[in-house]
Amino acid sequence: MSDIDPETTGVTEVRTTYDPVTATTTQVRREVRSGGGNTGWWLALMVALVAILAGAYLLRERAAPPAPDQGVAAATAQGAAQQAAVDAQTAAATAQANAQASAQSTQAAIQQSTQAAVQTDAARAAADRMAAESAATRAAVNADRASRGAIDARSAADAAPGGPPGE
Repeated sequence: MSDIDPETTGVTEVRTTYDPVTATTTQVRREVRSGGGNTGWWLALMVALVAILAGAYLLRERAAPPAPDQGVAAATAQGAAQQAAVDAQTAAATAQANAQASAQSTQAAIQQSTQAAVQTDAARAAADRMAAESAATRAAVNADRASRGAIDARSAADAAPGGPPGE
């Protein structure tokens, strides 16, 4: 028994040891208390239940989103619609600018292609003219050679002592 817990039943243990070297006997007394009850376990159970309930409450409150105000939802929807309209206008303007740039690019390509075709035709005509001039020059040289050959043959025939046959 003690002053703190007067109803606790206790048992006193006595332990006796003998030391043969010194020939002394030693006794140790110890009081063992039992039957303190299970109040501590009940208290721990209550604390655990309170903690579990508090955790469940906090998780439930955090998971539930607040109910949106209908005016805020309508304003958000209107803002989204206006932004979609602005985006559509921007996309249309961009598409129009791209179409104009593409048309100008196509027109410039056509002009360049036409100019290149004209230059090619002019180069062919110049080459044909040069070939014709060369052929004409060769023909003139050949005609000149032939006429010189004929003149040389006539001179040779005139210079022959007997004269041309048939005279």
